[in-house]
Amino acid sequence: MKEGAYIGALIAFIVYFMLPIYGDNGVRATIVPTGNAISDPAAFSGYVSNLPFSTLIFFSLEALGVSVGIASQMILKKVYKQSQ
Repeated sequence: MKEGAYIGALIAFIVYFMLPIYGDNGVRATIVPTGNAISDPAAFSGYVSNLPFSTLIFFSLEALGVSVGIASQMILKKVYKQSQ
């Protein structure tokens, strides 16, 4: 089950970075600060204002990915045992 959870979390992490998530102010919402968000005060305020929303999306995707990964590994293990 642990391997399925790892794979599901990795896929959810990759999907999170591929999603075009934007906040109310039009700034891209992400949990990872860019160099622009650190150096520019206006960009930093946009990053901070979108942080709760992007964190919620990130952890929701991670929980979904872990659950789907565990379930798929259990199903594949059951199918493998039945085929032998």
